[in-house]
Amino acid sequence: MSRIVVKVCGLTNREDARVAIEAGADWLGFVVKADSPRAIAAADVRVILRALPVSVAVAVMAAPAPGEALALAREMGALRVQLHRVDPATWPADFPLPAAFAVPVDEQGAVTSALPAPGRLLMLDTADPERAGGTGRTFPWETAARLARERDVMLAGGLGPDNVADAVAAVRPFGVDAASRLERAPGVKDPEAVRRFVAEARRAAAALP
Repeated sequence: MSRIVVKVCGLTNREDARVAIEAGADWLGFVVKADSPRAIAAADVRVILRALPVSVAVAVMAAPAPGEALALAREMGALRVQLHRVDPATWPADFPLPAAFAVPVDEQGAVTSALPAPGRLLMLDTADPERAGGTGRTFPWETAARLARERDVMLAGGLGPDNVADAVAAVRPFGVDAASRLERAPGVKDPEAVRRFVAEARRAAAALP
């Protein structure tokens, strides 16, 4: 395994997005619909993206309707969407943008909601009754490793520079995603943490057979 998708999420400003791009992040996540300290208006994301090199921007949303999700994604200029607190079974099969479906995993490692159909990107994140991501907490990776042997899995939940290499080695995911552990304050990234996160994920992936 020599290539892994690395996503830096919860971006709120142009400088942090630029740092993520220069560090080598593949996807940039912007929270455009959620009760989060990292929330940002879709129109503001468009302004940020216009000032940066072309990149894969991801519109991150909690409990959107499909029409709302598409409108927000198009407004910000997203190429992908990441969906929290939606039922994958009810999501339109002909939705025009690639979607990752976030599924919570509890502290025992149990998946707590329905998985999307095979072929749709599965994102595993730490279960929380209040927050749809951004908890800064990990969950047991055994379930993720099992699912990653069967399908593409984007691994999230408490990942950062100090544990992403272990996560990649244990799970062998399609991609890794981090937000809160890359921050100096909610919504404000630590550039060195971002650089280390991307570098450690790449190094670990390259070391896998």
